[in-house]
Amino acid sequence: MKRATIFLASVFLFLILPWQANADISITLSLDRNEATLMDSVTMLVKLSGVRKGDARPVLKGLESFDVTRGGSSSRFEIINGKVNSGIDYTYLLRPKKTGAFKIGPAEVKVKGKTFRSNAETLKIMEPVRSSDANRGPLFLSAALSSKKIYVEEKAIYSLKLYCRKRVGDLSLNLPETEHLTFKQLGKPIEYQGVYNGESYKILEVRYSLIASEAGIYAIRPSRMNMTVVESRRRSRGSLFDDPFLSMSSSRPMTLDSEPLELEVVSLPDKGRPAGFSGLVGNFEMESRLEPSRIKAGESATLTVCLKGRGNIKRMPDLKMPDLDQIKVYADQPVLEEKTDTKGQTGAKTMKWALVPETEGRYRIPPLVVSFFDTRKHKYSTIKTRPRSLDVLPGEAARVQASADPGKGKAPEGPAKKAVKEIGHDILPVHASIKDLATGSRERPGGLVFWAVLLFPLFVYGGTLCGLKIGRKSTASMTAAKAKKASRDFIRKCRRDDLGSNDLILFITDYFNDRFGLSLGSLTPDEAAGIMESKGVSPETTGKMKNVIKTLEDAVYTGKGHDSCEMGENIPKLIRQVEKEIR
Repeated sequence: MKRATIFLASVFLFLILPWQANADISITLSLDRNEATLMDSVTMLVKLSGVRKGDARPVLKGLESFDVTRGGSSSRFEIINGKVNSGIDYTYLLRPKKTGAFKIGPAEVKVKGKTFRSNAETLKIMEPVRSSDANRGPLFLSAALSSKKIYVEEKAIYSLKLYCRKRVGDLSLNLPETEHLTFKQLGKPIEYQGVYNGESYKILEVRYSLIASEAGIYAIRPSRMNMTVVESRRRSRGSLFDDPFLSMSSSRPMTLDSEPLELEVVSLPDKGRPAGFSGLVGNFEMESRLEPSRIKAGESATLTVCLKGRGNIKRMPDLKMPDLDQIKVYADQPVLEEKTDTKGQTGAKTMKWALVPETEGRYRIPPLVVSFFDTRKHKYSTIKTRPRSLDVLPGEAARVQASADPGKGKAPEGPAKKAVKEIGHDILPVHASIKDLATGSRERPGGLVFWAVLLFPLFVYGGTLCGLKIGRKSTASMTAAKAKKASRDFIRKCRRDDLGSNDLILFITDYFNDRFGLSLGSLTPDEAAGIMESKGVSPETTGKMKNVIKTLEDAVYTGKGHDSCEMGENIPKLIRQVEKEIR
């Protein structure tokens, strides 16, 4: 019964969700970072929300100075608290051709003939980092500041980059502790490939906003990162006792320190400081709206003011409405929304007031004023909302009074009473005696239509149960056939002699997707081990597969992914063993 109910509910959702999912369509463009070098690659993500498919792929603008590689697309569909969210994510890889600051976007996409446009992002491309050191080794940690001189409460970006040409794990970071300096992480760490002094590295970057509460020159001590480094060992050729699937690596702890940095923090100038300055620093703008702008006496209008921008948003003031003649003002609680990106923090504070005029007429709502220190112009700025006008028309009581005859000198009388008119009878008669109920004929159910309506739900229920059983058997047989075919396809692909690590990782990922009904874009050693353990594969075989994938990843990360791999002949044997142990 429960399964049948779920099936019927699914059919209902399938019928109503297509038009619900298209209710709010939007498109956004984002970059994994906003600064890169000529030797780096930048990942761009275009997210189309509110629709399951578009008329075509997005059209991208501002990419003339980049080599663009498509990274594929993925669909998403979810229901959260009854709200449907569906969309498509398009991934692109950008490789810059020259230095400079470039505007990326907007992206345009057509859905059912209508064009939607995304936001635009700015990407700054710089020359590759050149160091006096010929080679800093396969592992090092580098720190940098977006600006070496800032104002009090102005935010600088403190970025740490871990350059790797070895496999590492168990990372932990200790930031320097300096009085009057506060660090706050900006988003999650990002990974990408980059070049330093002509050497290719895998780079792990994490960013922090750095804010100083007092002026002075700060010596920022090095950040320290602890990790475990995995050292690969090659097995000797010709040994009869070496098992290629046993662990061929060892690990050792390592600690890396970044460079020390210096930051100069200067006080905000006294010259030009507005009266009542709240300490707001950054770049801000303000807008307002009055809804409605025309009301009747006794009704209310709402004035909404939104102050938004980038900077020390915690300093956004709560604005106060000045006293207004013959208008009662009721303030709502301000709402502050904060967002964090790779450039720092942005925020928007929304303030609302309910305005209730006491008499009719035209009222002027004066502008509201906010002052802040503009870090781009290096001076104080003042922004204002637009003055608004509120028209108040006479209310119901006023109109009745105005329509009275002025010659009689008294208020008009109300409308004359009218006689009650019978317009109908009760649907059922009222019986005064129980004898009334004994007479008359009693209708009995019968007829083809009656029994068809009565038995229709039973037939639907029975048909649904049969459909579920048939579908379950069909799905199970198809899954078994697909799983059996997955191992045969993998072994057939491995018969080539020129296979590299890139090819083998791709073949293993395809095998796991087909064998276990997954849709993984990439497969990590831990993910593979977790899947195999859940399917009853022994720990020994699971460990062998995990080591194989790790060895292949090492070859890819060191630039040897296209070289012929020695393990290509042994992996099919491991897949056969996996098939034997799967429950």
